[in-house]
Amino acid sequence: MNGHLSWRPTRRTLLVAGAAAIASVSLHGGRASASTPKRGGTLRIGYSQGATADSLDPMSYFSDPNYACGWLFGNNLVELAPDKSPVPELAESWEASKDAKTWTFKLRKGVEFTNGKKLTSADVVYSLKRHTAADSKSAAKGLLEDFADIRADGDNVVVIEHKTGDVDIPVILGDFHLQIVPEGFKDWSTFIGTGPYILDKFQPGVTLSAHRNPNYWKADRAWFDGVEFTYINDATARANALTTGAVDAVDRIEPKIVQLVKRNKQLKIVETVGGAYVGSAMDISNKPYTDNNVREAIKYAIDREKLVASIFSGFAEVGNDQPIASNDPFFNKALPLRKYDPDKAKWHLKKAGLSSLDVELSAADAAFGGAVDSAVLMAEQARAAGINLIVKREPDDGYWSNIWMKRPYFTTYWGTRPTPGMMFSLAFKCNAPWNETRWCNDRFGQMLQSARTELDVNKRRSIYQEMQAICSQDGGNCIFAFPASLDGYSTKVDGAAGPDLVRSMAGARLAERAWFRE
Repeated sequence: MNGHLSWRPTRRTLLVAGAAAIASVSLHGGRASASTPKRGGTLRIGYSQGATADSLDPMSYFSDPNYACGWLFGNNLVELAPDKSPVPELAESWEASKDAKTWTFKLRKGVEFTNGKKLTSADVVYSLKRHTAADSKSAAKGLLEDFADIRADGDNVVVIEHKTGDVDIPVILGDFHLQIVPEGFKDWSTFIGTGPYILDKFQPGVTLSAHRNPNYWKADRAWFDGVEFTYINDATARANALTTGAVDAVDRIEPKIVQLVKRNKQLKIVETVGGAYVGSAMDISNKPYTDNNVREAIKYAIDREKLVASIFSGFAEVGNDQPIASNDPFFNKALPLRKYDPDKAKWHLKKAGLSSLDVELSAADAAFGGAVDSAVLMAEQARAAGINLIVKREPDDGYWSNIWMKRPYFTTYWGTRPTPGMMFSLAFKCNAPWNETRWCNDRFGQMLQSARTELDVNKRRSIYQEMQAICSQDGGNCIFAFPASLDGYSTKVDGAAGPDLVRSMAGARLAERAWFRE
């Protein structure tokens, strides 16, 4: 089996509660802690990507601070460990039929919501069906659309029937949209969950504060008395907040200042090379991007190596227009890396009936640190291919709600997903809510379905590798880099400061996993 899965879909019982599931990784950050956990203090985090359109409702989540918010107040059936493997959370165990169509989840007893209600299977069924409803706008709808049935079997068991079978079901249920709330809950001016903290105040795009849930069911988590998020979209201001002690941790440290931060003995940098990627996205429902020759021309017109060196100071690996990183066990090593080739770009333009091309690229650093600079550099590189790439700098605030997927060509960022199947289902499957390029390839869709039901790992790997080639050669994404996640911490933050392959800031669970050292 591939390394990050601890369950075998060819066996009747797929239990992950055992030590084998977590023996290789600590849920406190992947390394031995230097101090003994202790309660107390208020953790202050400076987050990028805050927006005035943010909501507490997990169905709307799309950014790192959203995910962190969800896991302040809620839990999933399944948690993703730092190595991306599924481990029990509200579900204490699960098992599947041999064909991976019928999944049975046994709930943990004695868990309470922050309003005092005890967790039951009815709450889980309600929470998951919010995403599968016909009128649901949830980005997770594409992940769950082949769930044929979600039902309670008594108060402590949930059964999920899948139309065709899917070996990734436990991993899917760890998705950041799928926190469990009480049956019938609809008031998203607050968040009633089973999580480690209770909301005090939320001002979208500005601040969030919370206090510890005194009845939290995880005895070895949630060490802080309180948590404060301050949304600081400007990278320089965010770094200044860390260096002056205004906050205890920040995400998205700019690569160019890493060495400067490291010189401060009161601070530390945590670098994680996971599967997050950056680039630009072409809406192929809009001309001229309907023609794959135009898409190929743009892909050949950028120098990825120079972008990685210039924008990320080497804290990244070069991308190849498909979303699976080289550290993934399903990565296609045989796929040739696309090189900067202005002449080949011109050749593709000619095939599209063009001698030159004028396009506008919408960019904002809200997408990723250095997005605007990367767009400017891409424009310089593309001139040699006869492409006039006009950079339109967009406002950071509201970028994800007003610009992303609403412009024909725009900068983009995607965080790590645990498996290729999840990544492809969310962003590359026909009609998926987050299919940002509106790309639809029938062969790709057929292969995605085959991969979901393929129990032989080697065969599934072969399928996923061909899908990567299809993305690279036909898709609308120009993925030029897989940047490292660079978080900055005060040295007093301990317990969860090691790399986490799920997401930055300890898998977006820093407030739950960390504590202050003496």
